[in-house]
Amino acid sequence: MCDSSQCRPVLDRQDRIFAMLGGRPRRSWDAVNTSMQHILEQCRTAYSAKPEQVSHRRGEFTAVSVGVSYGGGQKQVSNLCHPASNLNILSSMLLQEPVRRIANFGNSLVRLFAPRMHGHYGSTLDALCARHPHLARNFPKSVFSCATFNLGPHTVTRVHTDHLNLPYGWCSITALGNFDKTQGGHLVLWDLRMIIEFPAGSTILIPSAILRHSNIPVAPHERRYSFTQFTPGGLFRWVACGFQSSKAAGVTAKELNHAGPGRWEQGIGMLSTWTELTRSSN
Repeated sequence: MCDSSQCRPVLDRQDRIFAMLGGRPRRSWDAVNTSMQHILEQCRTAYSAKPEQVSHRRGEFTAVSVGVSYGGGQKQVSNLCHPASNLNILSSMLLQEPVRRIANFGNSLVRLFAPRMHGHYGSTLDALCARHPHLARNFPKSVFSCATFNLGPHTVTRVHTDHLNLPYGWCSITALGNFDKTQGGHLVLWDLRMIIEFPAGSTILIPSAILRHSNIPVAPHERRYSFTQFTPGGLFRWVACGFQSSKAAGVTAKELNHAGPGRWEQGIGMLSTWTELTRSSN
């Protein structure tokens, strides 16, 4: 059993930081968690969710995504679409100080423990926004293009992967709410055979596109929410193809598959090793 309240790396056999238990800042973070509960409850009440946002493959809870995306049927890179009334709610949430503090903390963890990956994410999003000025970033300081508010009130995910995300990239997950961390809310990483205590306010970063993961339920009277940040793999492909789809660029599925192993090696090369980080800090 692992505990994610403290910052610690998850290493592979090559000493690479494969995932990160980011812990939580000490300063006023309980107040951030409390404020986030109020914000998410208000959003769930005001937001007009579609049935597929309430019941979906990840679980039975309201999940709302916002940000720059490409894939899942989109013809062009764009901000995710919402009716005007819902978009106003989400735009207001993105400006809330507790939301921005959590977003900045997740971004800082990537910059500290995976600086090459952070640079790759940042340069890709910068290039997209420069080429397509109509795109609106969620947060000025975050390299992630998308975020999801999992509005609960019992955010407990089924076993799944986020297969549209960048395979070697990280997804930042922050648990929120009021629940007994020793009895429920744990993050289960099935492929690693890890069960991780995941207290409210803590952040974990994992390659969610390739790791099967889920949560242990919380008690009926408890509340659990989460906030995630990620970047769809399609955005990186759009930039690599000259700011167009692979079809428009004349790249065939066979060519994409052939280049896959090389992209994977390039991607995991962006992960830091624990040795290089500890050496650079001395």
